Amino acid sequence: MLAACTGSLIALAASSPAESQTAPSGCTSIQDVPPIYSGIQYGAAVQGLFDDFNGMDVGCTMCHFTPPPMPSGNLDLSDGVSWSQLVNMPSDEDASIIYVVPGHPEQSLLFQKINCDVPAVGSRMPYAFPSDTLSPQQQALIWDWIAAGAPVGATDGVFRNGFDIRGFE
Repeated sequence: MLAACTGSLIALAASSPAESQTAPSGCTSIQDVPPIYSGIQYGAAVQGLFDDFNGMDVGCTMCHFTPPPMPSGNLDLSDGVSWSQLVNMPSDEDASIIYVVPGHPEQSLLFQKINCDVPAVGSRMPYAFPSDTLSPQQQALIWDWIAAGAPVGATDGVFRNGFDIRGFE
């Protein structure tokens, strides 16, 4: 798995952001997943996915952690630092794209990366796993957390008007 992470860094370094940026495509529908309007705990739910997305101690932190020299994509998703690495932070792949735009999952690279085969830049995550590794429910959880303002604590209210179409079409 570490080889896959290293290989992705080499591939990313070889392409310029302007060449690799595209509209997202090949996205998984989350339309049928009931929305979670409040009560999403960042530490338990979102960080929990980063730490272990399949219930077998396999998570995003396998590649996105900080041992020397750098985490994959210069993005550390370790507990205690992930939120500050994501929210309102520019992507290392293209500084004009923000990882998490609070209240706007449709503009957030994090959601594109977990939901679309072809995100605006880079590859679908988790890298080197099948595209259905994160379930539609897990993807919808990320959408709902971002739509609710991407708080570091728990979500606590209805986002937007409660009738938004979720995901990319």
